[in-house]
Amino acid sequence: MGRHRRTAGLHSAAIVTALALAVPAATGMAVTRASAAPAPMVGKWTRKVTSADIQRTGGTGISAGSVWTLTIKKDGGASISGSAGAFEGYLRSIGAGQFRTNLGIGIAVYAWRVSGRLLMLTKVSDQTSDREAVFEGVWKRK
Repeated sequence: MGRHRRTAGLHSAAIVTALALAVPAATGMAVTRASAAPAPMVGKWTRKVTSADIQRTGGTGISAGSVWTLTIKKDGGASISGSAGAFEGYLRSIGAGQFRTNLGIGIAVYAWRVSGRLLMLTKVSDQTSDREAVFEGVWKRK
């Protein structure tokens, strides 16, 4: 008798899971994956690093006046390139207004906000001063 209940419970769980997956598809509701980049950030962005950025962060491998391009794909894939090099990696949403990235060396967390054609990035945690000098600031949609 206990065995029958366990099987019935597993069967019910399977039905609930199937419905949870089918209902959004049938109703046209958007389903966002945890690995996806935030939709407003998807696209190409450019930014010029200033001497103030380098001074503020203590960056040593970034040149003032260097122009960087950040490309963010819908699936969370990302790349960044500039005079000091190019990096491939990911950019993942980790909650409202924050993302985690491995572009560069190690893992970093940034807060983000999009306003019109501008993307503002603010460091939450980053141990790489060169990445911080490039990332933190205002980016323009290309």
